[in-house]
Amino acid sequence: MSTPTQVLTSPAGRHSPLIDFFERVPFMSGAVVAIMGALVLAGWALNLPIVTQMSQGGVPMIPLTALSFALAGGSLTMAVRPNRTPTTEAIQQTLAAAVATIAVLTFYEYIRGGSSAFDLLLFGDRLHDASPTAGRIAPNTAACLLLFALALLSIPHDQRKHDLRAQMFAAPGLFIALVAILGYVFDVRGMYSLSQSSGMALPTAIAHLILGVGIIFAVRDRGVASLLMDEGAAGVLTRRLLPAALLAPVVLGIVRLAGESAGIYETEFGTSLFALVSILIYVVLVLWSARVLRNSDKERVDLLALEQQARAHAERARSEAEVARAEAERANNSKTDFLAVMSHELRTPLTAIMGYEELLSDGITGPVTELQRQQLGRINASARHLLGLIDEILTFARVDIGRERVRWESISVNHTLTDAASLVQPMAADKNLKFVVELLDEDQSIQTDSTKLRQMLVNLLSNGIKFTDKGEVRLGCAVNSGALEIRIADTGVGIAAENIEDVFEPFWQAEQTATRKTGGTGLGLSVTRKLARLLGGDVTVASRIGAGSTFLLTLPMKAPVGEVVRRRDTPTTPTNPLQAVRI
Repeated sequence: MSTPTQVLTSPAGRHSPLIDFFERVPFMSGAVVAIMGALVLAGWALNLPIVTQMSQGGVPMIPLTALSFALAGGSLTMAVRPNRTPTTEAIQQTLAAAVATIAVLTFYEYIRGGSSAFDLLLFGDRLHDASPTAGRIAPNTAACLLLFALALLSIPHDQRKHDLRAQMFAAPGLFIALVAILGYVFDVRGMYSLSQSSGMALPTAIAHLILGVGIIFAVRDRGVASLLMDEGAAGVLTRRLLPAALLAPVVLGIVRLAGESAGIYETEFGTSLFALVSILIYVVLVLWSARVLRNSDKERVDLLALEQQARAHAERARSEAEVARAEAERANNSKTDFLAVMSHELRTPLTAIMGYEELLSDGITGPVTELQRQQLGRINASARHLLGLIDEILTFARVDIGRERVRWESISVNHTLTDAASLVQPMAADKNLKFVVELLDEDQSIQTDSTKLRQMLVNLLSNGIKFTDKGEVRLGCAVNSGALEIRIADTGVGIAAENIEDVFEPFWQAEQTATRKTGGTGLGLSVTRKLARLLGGDVTVASRIGAGSTFLLTLPMKAPVGEVVRRRDTPTTPTNPLQAVRI
């Protein structure tokens, strides 16, 4: 399928060479007209016969007309130049006003009915030899100059306001110039001269035509210029039909007159031939234009169909994605609900087991031997370990489905850190690790959820102790820029660089085999990060294999605006601070 509506546009979206040429037309027209005027003035100055004498049946371009063309051409080039300044615009308007003044004075001389020195300003001594009317501009030439001068004065306004004043003034001037040119083509003196003594010279008519076309294209977003430069179907039709409409009648008229003058056919036959060929030309043009529109419309329909298919495909993909996301969310919620229910169901009998173990250990049901007491202690330790795993799963389930609630409290930083450290201190003692707690020099209060903060600290500390076989685990804190920064550093096995973020994924563990040395569900760090972000903070880690890990827990010191903060009755400084505890 041909695509004639696209032949004027390059693949990169740039204008076609023809459109680029149209954009340069105003400047080139102004330059050509100015040069023509300058050359004619030079011819009069050098007294060249080709300029100063009339050709057979014609008239010469007089100096005042040539001067007007030089001024008008300069005004047009300045009107369309880029990066204009107020100074250049003032000069452009002055040149156009000078052309208008010459035309008005010429009409004044015709109305006055006499002759004055105005006609003889330039080369007056030679003008008497060339024309009986001295240097007076012909009425049709003066009309064109006045119309084009008004158009030049209107160009800045049209460029700012997107108006059509310049084209409205230039159109009748172009018509007058075209009539004069056709008069020369068909040898009809009345079309270019209103009297036997004066008329529009052929070079003058050509210069008017060039100047008028340049003015038409000076404002390209309105009127005829916008149609000729349009890159769609309208522009294609205009550029194809307009030249034919202008040239075909002229060419056919010349052929008709030539045939009649040569005696090849009579006037009646010539008229019939002119009509027949005109019909054929315009029928071909109409059919050609219809083909262009048909192809353009077919292409547009094809593009619309492709667009509709793409939209339908995108809509189906979006619907499928929404369904898949909803299914995933339902599956995730079902999994989380299952974990929560099962954890709760496991917690209830486990609590009963721990209660009966305490009754047996206390001897309420009867005396207990030392061996039985040791066995009951193992039962208690295993039950507490299992209870901790169940609590992790419950917390993860609540946070994952957004059911975890925050109770904002104002609590002591040092007291909370000491409280959490005392819970994991026995674990460090069992592994013979150095356990160091560094508190704030001056205790401060933080507005957060004390239970969640303690749970995060216990998770991070127990994680460090679990993966450290020798060396130390250090807990430190500081307040920077309104945030509490808690660091838990260990000298354990460390984490590989590619697994730094994986440690915060649910159920991920450094040892992924069933025979791993360390226990746990793999939820501790995941729950810790979720809780930290729930409280407005975050958890990050820096680690190297064999060099240990440092976890940084950051929390805001103040609760969000609008939250109700409770105050707990806790000491601001712990009773027995763990400044540097070595186990």
